[in-house]
Amino acid sequence: MRREPTTLPGKTWEFFSACIFYLGKSTLTSLFQRGDRQIERWSADPSTSGSQKNPIDRYEVLLNKIVEAEHVDVARSVVSRQAHIVGCELVSKDMPLPDKDSVEHEIIDDTPLKVAYDETLLRDKVTQEECRIAMDNYIKELKENYVRKCLDMDWTP
Repeated sequence: MRREPTTLPGKTWEFFSACIFYLGKSTLTSLFQRGDRQIERWSADPSTSGSQKNPIDRYEVLLNKIVEAEHVDVARSVVSRQAHIVGCELVSKDMPLPDKDSVEHEIIDDTPLKVAYDETLLRDKVTQEECRIAMDNYIKELKENYVRKCLDMDWTP
């Protein structure tokens, strides 16, 4: 019998262990089409069990490879989708660098992205991902305005 986790999972194997406790092993075996023993291996501490990579470990390898191939936008798109599943938003750690030399020019630069965002929302056959990407592009432009103002005022963004 599994014990209830006492902390939130920080490692992928801990997540699988928590899933077994909260959802039951049968849920995972059914979802992943793998036997009990395989699910147990994914939920074991690799430092003591020598177990193999679980699906999240493999997924993270895949994300790293797509980023190394210089397609970070593809990686961020799928991670953003997963963040939304749990009620969160993916936000870049770095503020975007302004691409204009004044706040006025940055503000003028907002218009095409605002229009693109509005047009995306008004399209009949649009996906949630397309809406989110258009919104994120517009928000990035607004952040550029803020950073430009901070730079002009000698503030820390």
